[in-house]
Amino acid sequence: MKIITGKTMAGKTMAGQSGISLVEVLVALVISLFLLGGIVQVYVGNKVSFAFNNALAEVQENGRFALDTMTQDLRLAGNWACIPFDPDDTSNINDTLAATVGGYDTDWHDFLNEEAIPGTNGAGIAADTLTIRGGKPGQSNVEAPFTAANVRTISVDTASTIDAGDIILVARCGANDGGTDVEADILEVDAVDKVTRVIDVAADKSQPFENDASVLELQTVAYTIGNGANGGPALFRDEFDNPLELIEGVENMQVLYGIDTDDDQFPNQYVTSNNVGANFQDVVAIRLMLLVRSFDDFVVEDSQTYTFNGVQTTAGDRRIRQAFTTTIALRNRIGS
Repeated sequence: MKIITGKTMAGKTMAGQSGISLVEVLVALVISLFLLGGIVQVYVGNKVSFAFNNALAEVQENGRFALDTMTQDLRLAGNWACIPFDPDDTSNINDTLAATVGGYDTDWHDFLNEEAIPGTNGAGIAADTLTIRGGKPGQSNVEAPFTAANVRTISVDTASTIDAGDIILVARCGANDGGTDVEADILEVDAVDKVTRVIDVAADKSQPFENDASVLELQTVAYTIGNGANGGPALFRDEFDNPLELIEGVENMQVLYGIDTDDDQFPNQYVTSNNVGANFQDVVAIRLMLLVRSFDDFVVEDSQTYTFNGVQTTAGDRRIRQAFTTTIALRNRIGS
């Protein structure tokens, strides 16, 4: 059997050799190009989807957190522990702040004459503001050793949340009246011994409060919209004139006040703050509306059209926006 061989131009033999033609190379490149294009398309699609879902999750989380925080403060508006509060006759409460708090600011510290839930109306699309006055969550109970009215110390069962500079309401909840019609004192805290749980206050007490008395921390909190640390809009929570950025991305806040006009403890109408007039004591509910936007731009294909507070608007960017609304009953107004 013979082996057939061929000769090259140089006269050398060539047996069993083969190669890839130019056509095959071009076909392979075209197929690779299609495959690469598909991979790039899948990557870009996944990236866009991730950016959208991440932005939407941020907006929803921030909106829920902002409403939860504001709801907790609003439910404590007008909280006076166990004592009744009548804005027309506050003689049952001894307010010592005017004479003791340095740089006394009635806008923040006057709990007796200032409303529990005032606010300002931004008019149009401008953001509203909301101020809340009342007690903080939780309270302490007065315990022995009891001290005379002119001894500026109070012993309590827990002082973990009370600090120097705080303002407290010491309320008598039982029959130990001490020979006075005053039921509570508003006092500034000078110092606190966390170990012995003794509170030093800045003024004399009205009476020697005993074990039927409780201590409640008071607070004034204001919510406003401003420029955050990153330059975008943010919701600020201002406690005792100390504004802190609470949530970034809150673009607008609108507040409506539910007024009870027939004393059935249910709101008959919701109005803006400038239409409440002298009827703040008739407000039994607050309707909050927040407009929250995503941190990042270019997360949607086209500018979003959204509705907030009854107004339809087309955004000037490509961020996600979502409106959040909730209605909060003022627990210390209902049933009082």
